[in-house]
Amino acid sequence: MFSLIAQWIHGPLLENRDLLLHPIGFAGWAGLLVTALNLLPMGQLDGGHIVYALFPRKSSFVYWFVLFGLFCLAIVVEYPTWLFFPVLVYLLTRLRHPPTLQDEQPVGKKRVFFGILAIIFLILSFPPVPITMSPSPNLP
Repeated sequence: MFSLIAQWIHGPLLENRDLLLHPIGFAGWAGLLVTALNLLPMGQLDGGHIVYALFPRKSSFVYWFVLFGLFCLAIVVEYPTWLFFPVLVYLLTRLRHPPTLQDEQPVGKKRVFFGILAIIFLILSFPPVPITMSPSPNLP
């Protein structure tokens, strides 16, 4: 999402060029990253609660699928930092969601709509490579 907004405002960047963000822009980027991480459908994260509410019987499968997907993403985009987060979530939650007091009651159409909207927001705001560190040409 952030890349699309940057291209919309500044147009396409020339090769080997970066966009330097104002601190407020960096705060917006950080907010999108943290929100995307929290919306990952794993364990006790908000995304895990959403998936458990929408698909209580299949939530465990979705948790494992996302864990496997993050491992594959780390390998494909060659960004090993993505290995840290799924391992941390797995160690803390074991990818299980505790049962709720009202598991047998349906969620309702309005909440299903907002749950799907949250999943769409996760897809739009999730950065495959969150940060790239390139050396500055002005530094020795």
